[in-house]
Amino acid sequence: MHPVLNGLLFGLLLCVLIGPVFFALIQNSIEKGFWSGFFMAIGVALSDIFYIVITYFGVSQLVESENFKMWLGGVGGVIMLVFGLFYLFKSVPKTTVMKNTNGSKDGFKQILKGFFLNGVNPFVLFFWIGIMSKVSIDFEYTSNQAFGFFAALVGTVFIVDVLKSHFATKLREIVTARFMRIMNRTVGVALILFALRLLNFLLEGFGIELFA
Repeated sequence: MHPVLNGLLFGLLLCVLIGPVFFALIQNSIEKGFWSGFFMAIGVALSDIFYIVITYFGVSQLVESENFKMWLGGVGGVIMLVFGLFYLFKSVPKTTVMKNTNGSKDGFKQILKGFFLNGVNPFVLFFWIGIMSKVSIDFEYTSNQAFGFFAALVGTVFIVDVLKSHFATKLREIVTARFMRIMNRTVGVALILFALRLLNFLLEGFGIELFA
């Protein structure tokens, strides 16, 4: 599949992850307006780019080693498997309460808020390590292809985040407990399937194959 199309699909997958950033973005947009949410979405995207750069250069230097690829597949697979199981069985609250707060409309402040809200979560780094494992040893993308993949992925997430800001009030009504359970299970199943593909690289090193 074309790297840009793959990036689009992975971006859409990330968009349905319902976590703290999702609700913070909606809350921010409802309380302070569309542009506040827009600048916050910029901060989230910059945070993702930061982690992508770190993980890409950390992985690309060693990916030529078959032994490294084998263990990277194992580590990435385990990370994705844990995330998949977490979202598959994650419980959700019956209601989501958004507190009313007063804050500045300063765009730079909202960018920083989005950057650090997304960046301080250690699970974000682990998740990008899993994605990078997929790109490096499963898709085997060149540098240009990887750039296209991640540009499409981050661009998709950013555009959807902007749309979330625009439709914040309606989204607040739509995101029910049932909706969250469906999205979590959908994401969980998808991540588990990706994890099994990555774990196959580790098992192949021991003469075991999950996939022909």
